[in-house]
Amino acid sequence: MARRALLEYPVGEVRSLTRIPQGLIHLTWRAETDRGVWILQRLHPDMAGDDGLQDFAAVTEALAARNFPAPRLVRTTSGRPALDGTDGRYRLITRLEGATVESVSDLWMAREAARLLGEFHRALAEFRYAFTRRRALHDSPVHFDAFRKAVGRVPPEAPEALIRRIETELPRWFLPAPIPSRVVHGDPKINNVLFDIAARKAVGLVDLDSCARHSVLVDLGDAARSWCRSGPEDAEAPFEMDRFQAILEGYRESGAPVSAAERELLVRACLLIPLELASRFVRDAFEDRYFGWDPARFPSRPAHNLARARGMTALYDSMLARKGEMEKQVRVLWGNETYFATVRPPPSFPRKRESRSSPGGLDSRFRGNDDLNRYPI
Repeated sequence: MARRALLEYPVGEVRSLTRIPQGLIHLTWRAETDRGVWILQRLHPDMAGDDGLQDFAAVTEALAARNFPAPRLVRTTSGRPALDGTDGRYRLITRLEGATVESVSDLWMAREAARLLGEFHRALAEFRYAFTRRRALHDSPVHFDAFRKAVGRVPPEAPEALIRRIETELPRWFLPAPIPSRVVHGDPKINNVLFDIAARKAVGLVDLDSCARHSVLVDLGDAARSWCRSGPEDAEAPFEMDRFQAILEGYRESGAPVSAAERELLVRACLLIPLELASRFVRDAFEDRYFGWDPARFPSRPAHNLARARGMTALYDSMLARKGEMEKQVRVLWGNETYFATVRPPPSFPRKRESRSSPGGLDSRFRGNDDLNRYPI
């Protein structure tokens, strides 16, 4: 069905279609045609609604207007944002050049990723769009309630200690309300950042399905959760303080504004996100329906999700043990309240020459042939 879906898009003759195995949510393919290389996705049913597609199109168009390096939606020949296939809904997006990594291997990666994340926040600072999709994006109390309902129905052999730990610890770190909201990425894990390894630069952000209005603290907390550890999410790896410092440095370099109140809550957000994600993994261990899993390493989705939950709670414990050091780093590197009170104009990225071979005159920077780019969405 994936190959047939491509026939409905104005991208030319299909030369190859290769499944990309990375990713927890959508099924993703690399599609090469005689007009370029594209990314085809069969959307997860929970994220395939018209409202989500409308939000995705609006965000990508706004980023394109700022020349920010992010994918763009490619509409079907008839102008639709997605194609309804016999086995699900398909979406085609442009492909950016760049390499993805599964974990930070050098401090420059954390610093550059944070700089690009801050520039993303600045690029959408004046975006007045009203998001239509009602999704519990980092709505920790909502996730916590869903977790408690799920574990209330679990069998006696459930991991009781893990469940009780999350029940006790997660509510401690809920962010206070009200809190200033801006447009956030929602899922800035490190393999959603594209890098030019030779130039040691972050060159793109992908996976824009979770964009919404929230505090930038959830993006920064999720960045610390993903970038300040090594190995897959199911590994019990310690928190790396030097990478956290690199995040602070890179985000400050971007010029994205952070208020004194947000600065005081940053470490709280960093402690919140691993536990929030652990609660979602435990919930899916019993509902067995949402996250992808690796059958080569685990006997089932629930088994993989429980390993992920243990990995996230281990990271939380490591962060908690270094909470004082984290707060000190924030004071040292983000202590200039005058700087953070200054809101700079959104960045405008250099324009590139338009490609004549792309549908709708898409910018040539969205077409690449670097096979390192795997779009793990």
